[in-house]
Formats: sequence, structure tokens, C-alpha cells
Amino acid sequence: MQSFKPIGWYLKEADSLITAAFNNAFESFGLTRFHWQLLRNIADNGEIYTKDYYPQVARFITPETFQAIVSSLTDRDWISVHNDTCRFTASGADVFVEIEERQKLIREKMLEGTGPEDYAHTLLFLDRVIQNLRTLPQVQP
Repeated sequence: MQSFKPIGWYLKEADSLITAAFNNAFESFGLTRFHWQLLRNIADNGEIYTKDYYPQVARFITPETFQAIVSSLTDRDWISVHNDTCRFTASGADVFVEIEERQKLIREKMLEGTGPEDYAHTLLFLDRVIQNLRTLPQVQP
């Protein structure tokens, strides 16, 4: 019988390796995984409203880091920000295509040997764990 490590080890190891792989892939652009996520959200939605988007990433980055990411993309003229709404500039839309190609290569390698059903089952499993733990009563000392 195969011996497994605790689930937390797999979660942290996967997250650490995913972050390192994407940071390495985006390094030549001076981007991190969090820059990519913001750009991906703009690409998917046409725009993002920073006050709605930040709570989605607040667990992982501080408000100052988030603002630095937005500022760095604005300084490069990849996004414009008006009334807290971020959109691609023409040059940002162009460079996104190149960045997305690198992201696709990492994602393909990351998911090699798995199928869509594996991915879906993993997400369903993790979502169930999260929901179960959110309803766990707090133990009083």
C-alpha cells in the first residue's frame, strides 16, 4: 500500500512549484504569477474593477503589493486605469498574447498525464474540503 504525506504538504508543495514555475516563465517580462492573474482576468472579462478584484487575491498579496502590480503594468503602458477600472492598452493586449503562450506551455507541462476529469475531480474534492472546514465549529480554549 502506498504511503501518502498529509494533504497540507501536497497543497503547499504544489502551490510553491506552480508559483516558482510561473515566476520563472514570466521573469523575462519582469512579471510574477500575480501580475499574470490580473492580466488574465482583464483578458477574460475585458476589464476589471480593482475594488471587486482585490478581495479575490487578498489572501495572497497585501494591498500595497496589489497597488504595486497595478502601477507596474500602468507604467509599462500595458493597462490603463480610470475610476478603478483596469483595461488593456493596445500594447498590453499585444504583449498579453506572448505572455499567454508561455503560460500555456507551463500549464500543459503541469497537467501532463492527467485528463480534464482529474482536474475537475481535484477541484471538487478541494472545494468540499474547504466547505467542510468552514462549517467546523470553533473549539473554545
